[in-house]
Amino acid sequence: MVQRCKALAAVAAAAILCGCAHPLSIGPDIAKIERGAGVQPLDKNVGYYIAPDVRERAVTTPGGGGDAVTYAPYKDMEAALYKMLGNVFKGVTRLKSPTDTDAIAKNSISYVISPEIRTDSSSPSPFTWPPTVFFVTLTCNIADTSGKIVASPTVTATGRAEFEEFKSDFSLSGKRAGLDAMLQMQETLLRLPELKAP
Repeated sequence: MVQRCKALAAVAAAAILCGCAHPLSIGPDIAKIERGAGVQPLDKNVGYYIAPDVRERAVTTPGGGGDAVTYAPYKDMEAALYKMLGNVFKGVTRLKSPTDTDAIAKNSISYVISPEIRTDSSSPSPFTWPPTVFFVTLTCNIADTSGKIVASPTVTATGRAEFEEFKSDFSLSGKRAGLDAMLQMQETLLRLPELKAP
């Protein structure tokens, strides 16, 4: 009986040390992704493509207390990406493939955008698991309809949230980082010389 209790205690201790991965959803509030007053969208239509396996891919990054957090960055942030691109360009279409010729022709698409999202997170807290700092690096690989890359702008964003803020929304630092990334990318695309060429 004593040995059994010791074994159970060892398993419990190992579980605590290893921590666990808590699910988050880091999609930012799309209502906050607005185009500035007086700013006109570029007079071009674009399509974007995210491979199905990439869209569903889960990522695990550190939280606090030795735990981790898990989320699907592409799936979580796709609606925000669509809204951001809609602020920049005249029209946006979700493509079934990067060479979706029917959709490209039907929607008079000039560019195909393939996003890349990299994330990280951390927290110094030994007692709470939600991350207090979250990082999002967003790249938009922009190709013409022949597949030639014309630009690959990248932005890096940070979101922070302290306990008093995130106790009602454990994903808050991630959502803030995602929002910052989208707003930075929106400003970058609107100013990108390669997209203003006739």
